[in-house]
Amino acid sequence: VTLTSSGRGLIDGRGPQYWGIPLIGFLELKENRPRLVVFNQTKDLLIENIILQDSPYHTLYLEAVNRAEIRHISIVARRTEREGHSWIDLTAFNTDGIDVSGHNVHIHDVDIWTQDDCIAVKDSKLDYHSSNMTFERVNASGLGFVIGSIG
Repeated sequence: VTLTSSGRGLIDGRGPQYWGIPLIGFLELKENRPRLVVFNQTKDLLIENIILQDSPYHTLYLEAVNRAEIRHISIVARRTEREGHSWIDLTAFNTDGIDVSGHNVHIHDVDIWTQDDCIAVKDSKLDYHSSNMTFERVNASGLGFVIGSIG
């Protein structure tokens, strides 16, 4: 599977309508929001030259992938254009950049600005462990790079 653009394609999740009023919006919807892009049990995946903007929830969710390459993408989830993560920006809760589980994953040359985890490596809910992942040349600002949800 290849998801690409000849220039810089845009997928806009219209997040603010799901984030709602700062603080109050999360209390209303909690985590009952859609993910922007999801691939599940996909082999030989390439995602490139795309801007993923204002996801309602997790931005790029890769579950149990094998041989995936993510390159030259931008992920942006912001309420304001301020330089930092203001308390208003941070109320776009759980707008993770990339959540990934699987094997043989290469993520490189990406820009991520989120209000939660920039990249979260997880074990698959499909009962196997993640392995052989490389992350390089990642320009990111958020609440962290994590190895999360792994027992």
